[in-house]
Amino acid sequence: MYELLAKVAQRFDPPKAQKLAAYSLKLAAVVVAKQTPPALRREVMGLSFPSPVGLAAGFDKHGTLYPCLPPLGFGFAEIGSVIPQPEAQRSHGLAAAAAILSRFPRPHAIPLGISISMNRATPPERLVSDYLACMERLWEYADYITLNLGVRAGPDLHLPEYRVTLSSVLAAAKNAQACMARERGLRRPVLMKVDQTRGDTDALLACVQEFALDGLILGGDAREGEECRILANLERVTNILNGRIPVISVGGIRTPQDAADRLSAGAALVQVYSGIVESGPLLPRRINAHLSTLAVAS
Repeated sequence: MYELLAKVAQRFDPPKAQKLAAYSLKLAAVVVAKQTPPALRREVMGLSFPSPVGLAAGFDKHGTLYPCLPPLGFGFAEIGSVIPQPEAQRSHGLAAAAAILSRFPRPHAIPLGISISMNRATPPERLVSDYLACMERLWEYADYITLNLGVRAGPDLHLPEYRVTLSSVLAAAKNAQACMARERGLRRPVLMKVDQTRGDTDALLACVQEFALDGLILGGDAREGEECRILANLERVTNILNGRIPVISVGGIRTPQDAADRLSAGAALVQVYSGIVESGPLLPRRINAHLSTLAVAS
């Protein structure tokens, strides 16, 4: 039934297809309740992930799907991106996100990441305040925080002309991380998401290392047939970081073997998005089963 829903979803435009896929996730969670194999558990950034498969930001923008995800084999999830003020078709805003997250029981069943970004209308000189507002309000609800570098309709911190602004954001984020860890007794890893198709990846990697971020999410639009290029770049990035900073790979993971290949290329974790729309809500379960088979074989 879920595979049929996935095939139907592919006939719709992306927003409608995503909504149908979200419905299928909720439906599947009602009837699927299998335990994730313990051997798949990973310790990354000081957090324990029941499996290396997560849901990428953008799919569950407001956190409404998060309670459905653990029974489906997800080892973590990232909601958002959350922005300070509401924007149509993008986010309900910071206050609404905090209200939803405050209802989740703690500790979370699986690590919860929160992607944060800026409002489109925020000028570059005020971007720091947007990120800090989100960090301060959401700190207690997150297991980790991801800095999303922006959208095409607003300031895009991937671009060279915003490199000084990006450095200001990262410096402020690291300072806020240290302050809130000290004052609230809660340290949260801070990651940066890099779209490898929208900027100079090496320059952005230098920023990740300069500010000693806790992790890097390496993503980008990945079309079929480009897996070799994606794997080569992932392997290059993980070699540069040399284990000092873990990498989460996202984009174009459509099959269990895609996920296995990303992990073999050096990713600590993977995230799925379009694969859920195309293959249905049982994709994480199939990935976990495949990874378990590989582990036994090795």
